[in-house]
Amino acid sequence: MRRVRERLGVVQNMSLLERAVRCAIAAILIAVPSVDLVFLGGTFDWWHAAGMLLSVYPGMTGMLGWDPFYALVGIKTCDLSERNQCGTLPFQIDAALGHHPIPDKDYDHSLGGSHH
Repeated sequence: MRRVRERLGVVQNMSLLERAVRCAIAAILIAVPSVDLVFLGGTFDWWHAAGMLLSVYPGMTGMLGWDPFYALVGIKTCDLSERNQCGTLPFQIDAALGHHPIPDKDYDHSLGGSHH
């Protein structure tokens, strides 16, 4: 288990833009079947359930800012530039707005550091 925690690394590994896109995709995957069922009077079919179930993964990864598949292969989309470093959502918003926040070097952002 220790090796798995070390392999997963930082808690957040996605950029602000990618998080917004994933949340938008999740919202669309929930909205289309919902609109069909509620307003258009459709009957509940397999594609309604599939769309809603498929929305869970992009929705959760978008909200958390962490993709387990990215962590397993060591990909981070949030450290491509100085303005877009990995961090919390407020840090990413400040960086996207050009406020140039200073990352906290003393804080342990790893999964192991968040569980005492």
